[in-house]
Amino acid sequence: MTKITLSVSKAYKNSGSFRFHRKKTKPAWKHYFLDDITGEWKFNTEWINPIKARILKLNVYKTRTFICEECSLVFEGLVKNDRMKIDCPECEN
Repeated sequence: MTKITLSVSKAYKNSGSFRFHRKKTKPAWKHYFLDDITGEWKFNTEWINPIKARILKLNVYKTRTFICEECSLVFEGLVKNDRMKIDCPECEN
């Protein structure tokens, strides 16, 4: 079971489906991630404590656009930092 962290942010537990939260409530940390369950990726969320939130914020993946130099294909990929490179899905280079 692999989790790819997309975001860690503060959210209100009493907001429900509405935009505004209940008065006099404190925000809590929420973890947004992609979960690999039985070979397919699924978007999930979970409430986490502040200590785990700081650790997970260091491992957030970002979406970047890449261009292959050989076949000039433009594709997107999830990377942790800007120095990471992804192989081209067409020519595998």
